[in-house]
Amino acid sequence: MSKIKGIAFDKDGTLIDFEASWSKGLISLIESIFPNQTDKQQVLAEEIGFNLVFEKFVGGSVFVNGTTDDVIDVWKKHFPELITEDIKQKSEMAFRNLEPIPLCNLEIFMSNLKEKGYFLSVITNAAEAPTLIQLEKLGCLHLLDAVIGCDSGFNPKPSGDTILGFCNAIGLKPDQIAMVGDSTHDLNAGREAGVGMNVGVLSGPATIDQMSGLADIILDDILGLPEILEKETRPTFLS
Repeated sequence: MSKIKGIAFDKDGTLIDFEASWSKGLISLIESIFPNQTDKQQVLAEEIGFNLVFEKFVGGSVFVNGTTDDVIDVWKKHFPELITEDIKQKSEMAFRNLEPIPLCNLEIFMSNLKEKGYFLSVITNAAEAPTLIQLEKLGCLHLLDAVIGCDSGFNPKPSGDTILGFCNAIGLKPDQIAMVGDSTHDLNAGREAGVGMNVGVLSGPATIDQMSGLADIILDDILGLPEILEKETRPTFLS
């Protein structure tokens, strides 16, 4: 295989602690859509893979894997009276003041990878503008060669289109890229794009069983990545 020269990271669940960062905002959003209607709130939560009692996401959650439009589409199947723009406005309010919580010191982690010569990107199904703000707050935006969101002009994950966009931006072939993510959407995107290494991480809600058929290797979190890249080995999983 070609030597890995570029790394495409998913954001939420891979670089950022998804539940710690966004679960409170989701609860606020759900409550704002159906105030004081706990039965309908429960349906909203269940349909997008969120446990309201334990405030936890489940593997395969559309809120974790998909775009805002994907979430709204699921909700409107059950509640067609919902208005898309109204939900988007409520979502902006619910998440506006929340701070992303990183899974490690991302500035140091990314700096070490840059020093080794890797091209770096974040490819997410979140919108580009808030992603840029979050990465700036986390101190790693200046270390990235590309940031691609669901509204950056490419088909979002699980399509491999965003990864190919990163390749074109930096002049690398897909088999020179490692895709690193915590969901099947990330790994399916890597497969479709033809990346050289598909790396799953267990820092999000997806399980080993859900990712093992798609990943070349599975790590507990991104901190194990540098060693794997150095060796460029592909055990079935490492946890």
